[in-house]
Amino acid sequence: MFTPQSQSPHLKHGIKTGIAAVMAYSIANLFHLSYGYWAALSAVIVMQINVADSIRMCWYRFSGTAIGAAIGILCIVIFPETPAMTLLSLFISSAFCAYMTRYNVRYRMAAITTTIVTLASLGEAHRIEYGLFRVLEITVGVASAFLVSVLIWPLRAAEALKESLCSQFSECADHYEILMESFLNMQTSVDSEMLDSFNSKILLNRETYLKVLRHERLLYIEDTDLLGLKVSTLEKGASHMRAMLHALNNVQGEGYEIIMKDELRALSKVTAESMRAISAGKTPDEEALQIAFDAAQERLQSLRNEGVTRRFYLQKMVQFFAFYHSAQFICKDLLQYTRQRKKVMVALSES
Repeated sequence: MFTPQSQSPHLKHGIKTGIAAVMAYSIANLFHLSYGYWAALSAVIVMQINVADSIRMCWYRFSGTAIGAAIGILCIVIFPETPAMTLLSLFISSAFCAYMTRYNVRYRMAAITTTIVTLASLGEAHRIEYGLFRVLEITVGVASAFLVSVLIWPLRAAEALKESLCSQFSECADHYEILMESFLNMQTSVDSEMLDSFNSKILLNRETYLKVLRHERLLYIEDTDLLGLKVSTLEKGASHMRAMLHALNNVQGEGYEIIMKDELRALSKVTAESMRAISAGKTPDEEALQIAFDAAQERLQSLRNEGVTRRFYLQKMVQFFAFYHSAQFICKDLLQYTRQRKKVMVALSES
């Protein structure tokens, strides 16, 4: 979730990668491993800018290396060291690993390792021992990268996601107010691509959140429930705003005055304030949300009982209800977030 313009994380990443490479090579030399460059190379490959990605890459390379080493040793034991048998063992092992990638991506790393173990050991007196030492060098590189990533300037994906969510809730409030004002101002159309950049950011949130759940949570105490609640609330809000944008821009003809303009403005104000409260790390005002929600509902019901809505053309009525219900759902989602957040905070205080 780090932007390309953010210099500090990338500068730290560069320094950490250098430290990991030097550390891996030094350890390999300390234990008199013949090919220390394999350790340094592995450290450089698995080092990622945040902890979650580094853990994922470390596990991918380590597990893939272990599988590949086992397959390579099996080939050494089964196939004689002749040119024809060597080619046959290489074909079978690499083809098997390539096929197995359909089930798990780590077999791509396994294919590399089994090739190293099978071919690099040719002509050696103790081929299995030779292959295992190459695996050990790779493991040293992976371990060095892991330690550096976790212990030196750990750039956590969870922290980056929190910062991103704060800015996105504020951005969401801005977009929401623009859409509501355009709707109330005689349904003035807005740029159809207004939400494109915002929506692309929302897609990255879920991916980063899953990384936190699968990897970083193993090392750090993190309130993933509240983090996930923010991600899902923002996802639903973005979905509803896309519906609002579509409803606003896709009806022909002249605009019309909204009779319940005051209620919708009040709903818009408290909804935007709630989004900005979340952006600031605060709990939205549940009572204000509920009052605005109920007031809009009661006003709409009153107008329907009076038969006012029957005067509209069907197309205009569909537009209104599509827009209104999307705004209503956003308010409901924020109410749900507020109540759930309070439960989470109570549970944390009691634990």
